[in-house]
Amino acid sequence: MDTLVIDAGNTRIHWRARLGSGQVVAGSSSAASPDCPWSEKIPPETDFLKVAVSCLRADHRSALEPILNHWTSRPILWIESGAAAEVCVETEFPNRTGADRALAALAWGQSSAGKPAVLIDAGTAVTVDAVTASGVLLGGWITVGWQALNDALPNAAPELPRETSVNDDAIPWSRETTEAIGGGLNTLYCSGIAGLHSQVLEGLQGRQETEIETVLTGGDADRLVETFPGALLKPGLVLDGLEAVLSLQKSENGQG
Repeated sequence: MDTLVIDAGNTRIHWRARLGSGQVVAGSSSAASPDCPWSEKIPPETDFLKVAVSCLRADHRSALEPILNHWTSRPILWIESGAAAEVCVETEFPNRTGADRALAALAWGQSSAGKPAVLIDAGTAVTVDAVTASGVLLGGWITVGWQALNDALPNAAPELPRETSVNDDAIPWSRETTEAIGGGLNTLYCSGIAGLHSQVLEGLQGRQETEIETVLTGGDADRLVETFPGALLKPGLVLDGLEAVLSLQKSENGQG
């Protein structure tokens, strides 16, 4: 079955197609110009039987909808918040909870781990969420992402250089400006996320006596690997969640 899942985030669009031949094709593009990022990798005669989209912004839906209508003759499943019937959240306002957070939680629940998790999605914004073993999003924290953090300082203080570097050596302080900025921002980023992780972890530990996983996903997840040794690196978790939704729909309809 030809399926297409799309994660339309704030700054990037990630997609994954599974073709009837068994081939899996994936890619990403800037959300500023969605056009048709998969057109060069997928046969133009393809008519997707299932299409599911996680969409955070109404303008992205407006841009993607006419493109997708050329690639499928069937209804498109749009998941635009945690209020969607296909996901499960326990936040106070599900309709204001990001679809990406809810879908990443669902994907975790559909995995074979069988454990609750602190799920860190390091994208344009960073979310640090408490997720049950069954994939329910309990809540979490949202903070600034790596690129936004890097852009903020020179925007506020234009005399500072925009180019920065990070010294991996253990030194008490830096004697060079670009290194001082890079090291300062990196420490702020990693330490801040670690602090939020500790709060969520403590909360999950108070709910039940079981092992709790730390899961990293998102475009900047690699930056956090050293901060969270032993964490599971799960790229494309939102796309996994969309595929899980399509799979669950298929099961409910009594198909294969």
